[in-house]
Amino acid sequence: MDIPDSILIVGLGASGIAAARFLSRLGKRIGLADEKSEAALDSALKSLDGIAFTGHFGPHRDEDFTAYPMIVLSPGVDSELPVLQRARKSGVRVIGEMELASSFINEPVIAITGTNGKTTTTSLIGAIFEKAFGPVFVGGNIGNPLINYVADGRKNSHVIVEVSSFQLETIETFKPATALLLNITEDHLDRYRGYDEYKEAKYRIFDNQTETDFAVIKKGLAVAMKGTPKVLQFSVTDELDEGAFSKDGRLYVRLDGQEASWPRDLSPLVGVHNTENILAAILAARIHHIDPKIIGEALKTFRGLSHRVEFVRTVRGVSFYNDSKATNVDATKRALEGMAGGIILIAGGKDKGGSYRVIREESGKIKALIAIGEAKDKIASELGDVIPAYREADMTAAVYRAFAEAGDGDIVLLSPMCSSYDMFRDYKDRGNTFRRIVEAL
Repeated sequence: MDIPDSILIVGLGASGIAAARFLSRLGKRIGLADEKSEAALDSALKSLDGIAFTGHFGPHRDEDFTAYPMIVLSPGVDSELPVLQRARKSGVRVIGEMELASSFINEPVIAITGTNGKTTTTSLIGAIFEKAFGPVFVGGNIGNPLINYVADGRKNSHVIVEVSSFQLETIETFKPATALLLNITEDHLDRYRGYDEYKEAKYRIFDNQTETDFAVIKKGLAVAMKGTPKVLQFSVTDELDEGAFSKDGRLYVRLDGQEASWPRDLSPLVGVHNTENILAAILAARIHHIDPKIIGEALKTFRGLSHRVEFVRTVRGVSFYNDSKATNVDATKRALEGMAGGIILIAGGKDKGGSYRVIREESGKIKALIAIGEAKDKIASELGDVIPAYREADMTAAVYRAFAEAGDGDIVLLSPMCSSYDMFRDYKDRGNTFRRIVEAL
């Protein structure tokens, strides 16, 4: 990629900071822009000590954005901000941190996207590939920006990257050797003008793929793609002549005339949604010629992720589960599907624009709903006629109310269906807060 001498980085999250460090190392002149004030960005700016930059903090101004030939966006920055649209019209090139990083990577990239299951699948693929090939990079939207791989000068055998729709909005040449689309359901409708626009962003993962690349897609998804990869499917319901599927308690991959299989219970991950995640991961592994025995060893030892239907403890017969990473309705529905019943559901946070009514399908399993955060009134109004609903002011009150409503053998499940930013730093902070309160009961 032809990188100009001066570049504006917009958004001082983890990706923006990592991009600033990398570009500074290349000797580029850097501008930093963020709508937050310089005081509010104090900790982020301290992490850039020793790096020269020009700061553009507070409300965005056209003259700041058009003063640079290239802009690099952090994933959380809306790529259609009016100031960015005007910058493009004036000839400024606007890309994302992931696009910048990928232009320096020659190793095979396995990229994973979808509404749910991305982080589990990315981590499992990383575990399988590491067991097969030694150290691999696992990052992207999972929390370790892809630009760190480039900045650290690493040369691993493969690069495993979780990709969000926001990151895909700003790609130009990003080209995974294997791209996985796990699922698509309504999400981020506070960012997109509709469900179709959200889907179009997800489909961009395939845009630059050619006949030598692979697309792994859940069976039943109708995907519009510009690229020309070989498409392979996975399914938990249908046996496939080629691809990955589950049948009679086993997991199968059929590829290039060969079949491999593993017992489903080899993996400690439970639920239909995790069966889908595993099928996608083992299909990606077989595409890259990993031995079935190595795949089985990785499945056996991979224990899943924190904040993803994570058991916390049992108190007086009541079991508590932390599913704070369920930041959309479909993720919560999947968690509920994997449980038998007797559930007191704690949900709520910053609303993302969709409907919560799909949870009514699981209402027979839910004894009570405890709603919190900015979305509590909307959630309670959409579900309160079929589930007893309570509104609470904070997580502490919610946990104590849930404990009071629960009986012996019941489950208290934190599965918010919303983002966390109204009350917490992120989903991890929310989950850790829930865990601390539960541990103190």
